[in-house]
Amino acid sequence: MSNFDELLTATEREFKSEIENNPLIELVLGGEMKREHYIGYLRETYHMVRHTSRMLSLAGARLGDDYRGLRDWFFEQAREENNHDLFCVKDLKNLGEDVDRVLSVPPMPGSWALVAQNYYMATYGSPLGILGVASLTEGLGAGLGKVVADTLKQQYGLERGQVTFIKSHAGLDARHIEDVKQAVDGLLVRDSDLDEVVQGRRMTIHYYGQMFRDVLSAAC
Repeated sequence: MSNFDELLTATEREFKSEIENNPLIELVLGGEMKREHYIGYLRETYHMVRHTSRMLSLAGARLGDDYRGLRDWFFEQAREENNHDLFCVKDLKNLGEDVDRVLSVPPMPGSWALVAQNYYMATYGSPLGILGVASLTEGLGAGLGKVVADTLKQQYGLERGQVTFIKSHAGLDARHIEDVKQAVDGLLVRDSDLDEVVQGRRMTIHYYGQMFRDVLSAAC
């Protein structure tokens, strides 16, 4: 079994309970989403994603020459992920929202925890855990992105310019998840490295599940 397969197996239970069976996903695919849910999703995603490239750069800077390959991988991913928060801004504008007003609402617990966790791993904890983060975020975009984007257009009547974050990541993340697989399978050095990756993915699953539930509660 490859490292990546072990990673997915080790977190299968959490993924099923927190993501696959998350009430927000069920609500969206079931045709019962409110406009406020989508606005909340874009807001919380913006709060999280605008830190991604900086977090990846910090993580790469902490890796020594024994992790040269992974260090290069982090820097390349930082370039790839830069300014993706602007997709959320574009979607909000095209929805006719007052962007400054929407984004002035502070992050809720899930997105706050994701940002705090990622900066912790990048600066004080193990940067290797960020591979676990990427395995979840890129996997979600690749696996759910197209389905959700199509659902938003077909069932909710949203236009192409109003789903640019989800739609664009359906394609981008399909490539990025392959990059993550290669990194997990080929760029770890020590036997204990995979444990750090598993921990990063496991906690990210929980915090992402919380972010989805935050979106639900914010629209009540």
